[in-house]
Amino acid sequence: MSDTHDTSTVLIDTHVHIHGCFPLAGFFDAAHANFERAARAQPGSRKSSHDGFIGVLMLTETARAHCFRRLSAWADGAADCVDSVLGEWRLRHTEETGSVTAERHGQCLYIIAGRQIVTAERLEVLALGFEGFVPDGEPIRRVIDRVRSAAAVPVIPWGFGKWWGGRGKVVSALLKDHEALGFFLGDNSGRTAFLGRPAHFEDARRDGIPILPGTDPLPFPAESGRAGSFGLVMHQPIDPARPAAEIKRLLTSTPLGMNPYGRLETPLRFIHNQIAMQFYKHGAS
Repeated sequence: MSDTHDTSTVLIDTHVHIHGCFPLAGFFDAAHANFERAARAQPGSRKSSHDGFIGVLMLTETARAHCFRRLSAWADGAADCVDSVLGEWRLRHTEETGSVTAERHGQCLYIIAGRQIVTAERLEVLALGFEGFVPDGEPIRRVIDRVRSAAAVPVIPWGFGKWWGGRGKVVSALLKDHEALGFFLGDNSGRTAFLGRPAHFEDARRDGIPILPGTDPLPFPAESGRAGSFGLVMHQPIDPARPAAEIKRLLTSTPLGMNPYGRLETPLRFIHNQIAMQFYKHGAS
């Protein structure tokens, strides 16, 4: 691994989906460009260099998605990985099973395994750095416990309408038990400032519960360029041989050193996306 990747500026998108409609080479191109843009905006950054940061994509795959498994097989040299899929990007293993790198001409992205689990309460839990499997439909407290027991990071992500009514009361109850449960909340770039900041975020901030930002790309081709544009930045050196273990360590040990970056969705685009998702869900059912 090149020493140019051993840097103290780490940019992390904590909610990444690589949907089947995304052209993979273009997805990596856009993610790196988004990370680079955010890195250049940091105080004291090298404005003309792409070597001054590490970009980390934390996958949050649903039960039906197996993109990390495919990327790992391609890193092993699987025959179905052709230039038309990856372009100039090349996948390589790290020294741990839960991460791979995508490299191109000195540029590097770290891709870390993870899952998105739907609970019995119809809420979601992101399992960052998780290599196992938890079935959908289990109670949320059990899911959080299983994720933590696997040394992964549990996150309850915001979603439009998901924190209202009865489900909102569940999240409020979980926040009161946060010290025992040990989870984060998640924000995503699909939220619009027009709706105001969710009350649960204010409760979390008051109680010192970190909020992890990520892009949460939607399953539409136009969303393939979103990854890396919304996340958090930390100024901590990490071991490039074990990025998943290092990122999980940083997330759980240095929450005060995490700074968000990126912009929320515009109101018009937010409305467009919500309508499009309703058509998508009805078409998939």
